[in-house]
Amino acid sequence: MADWREKIKSIANTKGESAPEPAKRLGMGCLTAAVIAVSILAFIIAIGLFKSGSWGIGLFVGLFFLICTATAVILLLPHKPNTL
Repeated sequence: MADWREKIKSIANTKGESAPEPAKRLGMGCLTAAVIAVSILAFIIAIGLFKSGSWGIGLFVGLFFLICTATAVILLLPHKPNTL
């Protein structure tokens, strides 16, 4: 039991530079998928707001959509791997 606790402590104390590369890629992939999902949802909401005549809030949500899209594009670009 103590060995298991030590393994958990060692994993919890690791920094981002020492994480395995596949784990980093998996985490970035999940983050990218979440940002893309939020971006699609913001786009649908913005279209609905523009159609209903709420231009002020629609512009705000449209700006949020553009920020989400830019974030997703940046996350999709290849990053330099930090090998151990």
